[in-house]
Amino acid sequence: MGLNDTYNIISESSSSEIVVTKSRFIGYLSPASSAAEAEEIITRIRKKYNDARHNCWAYIVMTDSGIVSKCSDDGEPSGTAGKPMMAVLEGADLVNVVCVVTRYFGGVLLGTGGLVRAYTDATAQALDAASVSPIRQGKNISLACDYQDEGGIRRLLENEEFAIRDTEYTDKVKLFVLGPSEKAEALMKRIVDMTGGRASCEAGESEYY
Repeated sequence: MGLNDTYNIISESSSSEIVVTKSRFIGYLSPASSAAEAEEIITRIRKKYNDARHNCWAYIVMTDSGIVSKCSDDGEPSGTAGKPMMAVLEGADLVNVVCVVTRYFGGVLLGTGGLVRAYTDATAQALDAASVSPIRQGKNISLACDYQDEGGIRRLLENEEFAIRDTEYTDKVKLFVLGPSEKAEALMKRIVDMTGGRASCEAGESEYY
């Protein structure tokens, strides 16, 4: 799956608990930086609630080649748990996140519609309890300038929302910056123009920040 310009992430884990017709649903949401980490979290929750009837899950993680998303109904009727959970995560534009909803069966069958609502609600309530923040696609730029041009370039970088990640002072001032991808090309041109060609810029890798 390709990448969008912006996504949301959560900074720490959150949880929820609901009871639907005597069945107990425990939602758990956690950051996960990789598929391996997401699966480790799923395994941990399964062990914690090893006496539960179901531990359904969904995760979405960002990789170098795109977005990886997986889900499981863990024995519930097909499409009644993992996919509804995934829909909540995707609807919130979340990445690098894993959700596990544990069900303790209460003895009453909920039917397909009841299960979908229960797993959706458990996930949504865990999300409501989470701290969500946006990330955007950025571009790394390395530039070299004369000492006389450093001040003006720093002001321009600040105005254009580029953060300076590192600075080196040799015969030139070398700045390593990160900022919005959509502004990168125009920024590099402005730096070269404003210094009369004394500064040089090189675009690096993209990353989310």
